[in-house]
Amino acid sequence: MKRKSTTFLFSLLLLPTLALAGCDSGTQPAGPTATTGIINTPTTILITEGALPIPTSDGTPGPITGPTIGSADPLGSPVTLPTPGENAPTPTNVIATGTGDALTALQALEQLKPKALAWQKDARIGLLSNIRPGQEKNLLGTTLGDPNVNEPTPGGKGRNWTLVAFSPSIKGAIAISADGAQVDLVKEGAVAEEAIARFVAPHLSSLDLSTLNKSNLVDSDALFTKMGEQGKSQTTGIALLAPDGLGLGPLPTPSPEGDSPHLAYEAFSTNPRVQTFIFFDALTGNVILDSSAP
Repeated sequence: MKRKSTTFLFSLLLLPTLALAGCDSGTQPAGPTATTGIINTPTTILITEGALPIPTSDGTPGPITGPTIGSADPLGSPVTLPTPGENAPTPTNVIATGTGDALTALQALEQLKPKALAWQKDARIGLLSNIRPGQEKNLLGTTLGDPNVNEPTPGGKGRNWTLVAFSPSIKGAIAISADGAQVDLVKEGAVAEEAIARFVAPHLSSLDLSTLNKSNLVDSDALFTKMGEQGKSQTTGIALLAPDGLGLGPLPTPSPEGDSPHLAYEAFSTNPRVQTFIFFDALTGNVILDSSAP
């Protein structure tokens, strides 16, 4: 059952790309290459396991490498990365690290929320992630777990949490970091118009920072106790996010009669050779989706 839910979730991420392809009455585009991590067969679409991609400014998912669902490689197997210059460009290593106090996600949210509301009174939470200093404009153009952008949160605590907030009234988006950095993501061309449009949806009004009560949410440190060995790793990170707004949802529901959460945590690895992730309902702390589960 879990594998069907996972395949369904990842299939949803392909809909914008497939829709654009369907509108082209000319020659059909070539199939995905090996570097995309998406393999298309006549009957099955196999998607790589790993941190979920957040749509980039052109509306396409970020790349993921790793074993595929339905492949011979067991989930959580070590990943053989493409050789630079052969199948992928040489990565740019970013080594800057946060130097602030180690805070949980909700402690950081309490500090950053007033700054977002000072920017726009109708600001809605889109993403809260611990990142490397200076990487604000790259946060929505890569996958969670990219070691050049994201820093791990050992024990659920990070030193440079960054809040990405969206404003329905001005159709804007901003990234505000604990280290004082503040970046207009629209001016930087770092957010897709489709993402901004999604946050205008009335059903996402529960994401309004003006009414969001952190006492109703489970904190990041509490979730690390549920991860077993993964929670003990110094390379594990966690982010609080709005799946529907970021184009990652709707997530599977915990029960047939339940609702897909509008706010969730994603735990991931910042080690590119470990491609696993876990989603938690931010309200209950219950596991929604675990890529490493049998």
